[in-house]
Amino acid sequence: MKDLETFIEKARNNYESMDFIVDYNNNKLIKEVKGTYFYNQWLVINQLEHLTLEITKDFPEINIREKLYEAFKQEWPYEADDISKPWVEPSMMYGTEVWVNHLKPLKDTPHKLVAQLYATHSEIHKNQKSSILVDKLKTLFEKYYKDHKEEMLEEVKMSWDFKRGLVQDLMAHQEHMEEVLPRIALFKIGAKEIMEDKSGINNMSAGNRDETEDMKVRAELMKNAVTMREMDVDDLPEEYKDYVNEDIKAEQQKKDELDKKFKEAPKRWRH
Repeated sequence: MKDLETFIEKARNNYESMDFIVDYNNNKLIKEVKGTYFYNQWLVINQLEHLTLEITKDFPEINIREKLYEAFKQEWPYEADDISKPWVEPSMMYGTEVWVNHLKPLKDTPHKLVAQLYATHSEIHKNQKSSILVDKLKTLFEKYYKDHKEEMLEEVKMSWDFKRGLVQDLMAHQEHMEEVLPRIALFKIGAKEIMEDKSGINNMSAGNRDETEDMKVRAELMKNAVTMREMDVDDLPEEYKDYVNEDIKAEQQKKDELDKKFKEAPKRWRH
């Protein structure tokens, strides 16, 4: 176990020095990003714990997916069950997809699943000061390790690689959200003002600007409000509905084209 312990200590130090994890530990992440972090962790842990149900049946308290999901719900600022709030689905990172796809074929190789479980859960329970659960995990790991040392060490290494890859994706996502969220706030304010304007102040058809162009600009604001579930298309003024629907359709076409290119592109590898 010496090689394993040496690797884990080095991997943990490298992981905890990543800017994203430093910000997380210092409570500096915005809620959307922190919620996305918990959500992507839950996606991986949920898959792993489902695959190891039989292995951990004698100590189910080792499982943490329900607590992780609650942590996600607590941080995520959008609520699916409250119609008074908008609902936005959190993003699944590419690193999460790669990790989950790696786990699925391991269902018939319990020693590899145990290695993945040990890599993720021993760290979590260690951070939570659950020494009894850490010891149980270690005992389970050692049971398989004596006969599958190289394969299990490789799985532990891959788990840490996946963790770092996921955080790298989240760092890019954080930069994106820091840029997008202020714009969304402006879109919401602009759309609200347009919807509430009764004075004719925003009517630019009498000025130098073309009336159709002005309506398209307003429709763009309304489309963003619809996308963020701040308003419904059916609630829009009749004269704007066609413009908004056209914008939504065009945006979906661009997304479909991008998804198609992404699927056809060579998959990137994590090292």
